[in-house]
Amino acid sequence: QLDEEEERRKRRREKNKVAAARCRNKKKERTEFLQRESERLELMNAELKAQIEELKQERQQLILMLNRHRPTCIVRTDSVKTPESEANPLLEQLEKK
Repeated sequence: QLDEEEERRKRRREKNKVAAARCRNKKKERTEFLQRESERLELMNAELKAQIEELKQERQQLILMLNRHRPTCIVRTDSVKTPESEANPLLEQLEKK
């Protein structure tokens, strides 16, 4: 009977050891996945910030072109909103940052 009890404890310890190892491996895999995901998102964030800067510069160039063209334009300028006067919540939000 003591041998049976000892054998049962031994099997329980072995099962626990396997479960603990499986849990550690799962945690390690999750950590590695989150690390890779974090790196991917940081890269994407940097690319998007660069794209924002390019678009801001392009917008400035277009505004300059429009302003250079406006004096010779025959379309009534008082009926056309200028880019500066247009409300753009996204740009306003970005400029606050």
